[in-house]
Amino acid sequence: MIYYIEIIVGIILAFILSMVLGYFLGTLGSFAGYILAAIYVGYNVNEDLVNGTIHGSIVGVFTGILSSIVMIIMGVMFNLGPGLNIMEFGLIGIIIGLMVNGIVGASGGAIGSKIRL
Repeated sequence: MIYYIEIIVGIILAFILSMVLGYFLGTLGSFAGYILAAIYVGYNVNEDLVNGTIHGSIVGVFTGILSSIVMIIMGVMFNLGPGLNIMEFGLIGIIIGLMVNGIVGASGGAIGSKIRL
């Protein structure tokens, strides 16, 4: 069973944490934000390890999509952030980044579920 409210809260939390921690700590801080939010979601799902992993990966992928969209909009409209420079690696780079975000989110969701169990 998919808990949509937990996923939405996790996406918002992951987006905020990844932006704030990424600003201060760089890429590792951004991934720490993903992991912390996925741990929160995996802990709140409270079913089993697989369900926490699935929810964590969903949070990771959708937060990556949201972050990519926001960075492109900031670059185009306000000339801030990476903007269109994100396209330096092309569509393949974005897809690989989303896969990494999904893996990081899945590991965080598994950790959160394991803590709950």
